[in-house]
Amino acid sequence: MRTHEIIYFFKTYLLFGVIGFLAFALLGAFGYVVIYKKMLKGPKKISKRQIIFGSLFIAYIIMVLGVTFISRGSHFQGSMNIHFLSSYQEAWNKFTALSWQFLILNIFMFVPFGFLLPLLHNKFFKFYYTLAASLLFTLFIELFQLKTGIGIFEVDDIFNNVLGAFIGYGIIMALISAFTAKNNKGISVIGFLSPLLITVAVFVGIFVYYDHKELGNIPQDYTYKINLNSAEIVVNTSLNESQDLAPIYKAPTYQKEESAQWVRGFFENMDIDTAGLEINAYNDNAIFWQRGEPTYNVWINYIGGRYSFTDFSSFDDEAEPMNIEEDLLMKAINDFGITIPEEAIFTHEGAGRYQWKVDKLARGDTLIDGTITCTYYSDNTVKDLDNNLITYQKVRDASVKSKKGAFGELTEGKFRYISDGKIDEIIIENISLDYILDTKGFYQPVYHFESIIDGNEHSILIPAIH
Repeated sequence: MRTHEIIYFFKTYLLFGVIGFLAFALLGAFGYVVIYKKMLKGPKKISKRQIIFGSLFIAYIIMVLGVTFISRGSHFQGSMNIHFLSSYQEAWNKFTALSWQFLILNIFMFVPFGFLLPLLHNKFFKFYYTLAASLLFTLFIELFQLKTGIGIFEVDDIFNNVLGAFIGYGIIMALISAFTAKNNKGISVIGFLSPLLITVAVFVGIFVYYDHKELGNIPQDYTYKINLNSAEIVVNTSLNESQDLAPIYKAPTYQKEESAQWVRGFFENMDIDTAGLEINAYNDNAIFWQRGEPTYNVWINYIGGRYSFTDFSSFDDEAEPMNIEEDLLMKAINDFGITIPEEAIFTHEGAGRYQWKVDKLARGDTLIDGTITCTYYSDNTVKDLDNNLITYQKVRDASVKSKKGAFGELTEGKFRYISDGKIDEIIIENISLDYILDTKGFYQPVYHFESIIDGNEHSILIPAIH
């Protein structure tokens, strides 16, 4: 999610909050003036402070409810995630800007809650009142999501929301202390700001640590330990105890400018004018559009340079996929500037759809791995092309765990598996050393356990490097 998308998102629901507030204010004014003051002769008056900050608080609450409920569909009936900090582990594994944005926005969303409550009433100067109010409000949201299926009940959301409210409370109380406290003003301000300072320090520490470590994280790594106390684990293969060496490879990586330059060359090689090239750049990838008759686009991933090409004339009524011989198709693929290794396995997937697959082909200090998939059409052109064939360069050899050591981590529940119930049986049919692309573009060795979990085939991945 890019910055302007976040701004647009909040603008949309801020407007929703204002509209909701105006409707609520009209009803409230009618109830106060007509019913409370005139009909019931109520003696209490509403202060200007209560009107101003009460209005802001109501608009904020309506906006939060809009963001939480209206922006989502009902797809998660009864879904729960009660594993504390698993969303942080997930963000760490993937380490994308988007995964961290959601966590930070969940915290930030409740900062106004803690900020406004003490301004609304002096009772909330005591932090436990603000803490209780924020806890009740976020519990209401999570339970409503659980009941309606509009979102998932997550313990981490409760933690993030309450933390945000605590940060907001600390900010406003620090400001109040700075202007009103007479003794130990500095200590009070720092104390109130400590939730904000600690939170910032933790996030900065995470990013600095990640930046300084050599290898990236494995997105498919576990986010919480699975309870295997009642599970029977059967191993139908050998578990050696030797700790060997395995190579680590590095995928090519690109930035926005390099990707744009490559795409321009790609289009020009096909005699496609790039004068009006449009670029939609994201944190991890970009989409390039060349609009016209026909329209073309290329989606490219910065890590690895994987890309997909689409010629939108494939949606024309007269466009029909057509089968072709491999040697003729190879010539068409060569026109894209692609060289396919002789060792690639060629398969026909039907209706003009073809694939070449290379399975970890080692050539000196390089490793070629991946697939190329395309669709050939009756006008003798390839209109859909997915190139996931990556050439990796060897970085160094690394010491890897033994199969027995990796199996030990499996028995501790340190693998990814999504299930609502307990696991009764795991059967390990085979263990092999495989490779997976990490978040920094390194091709890391992992142990691949071919397993059957409660009757269903499942691949269990355990990081191989110590």
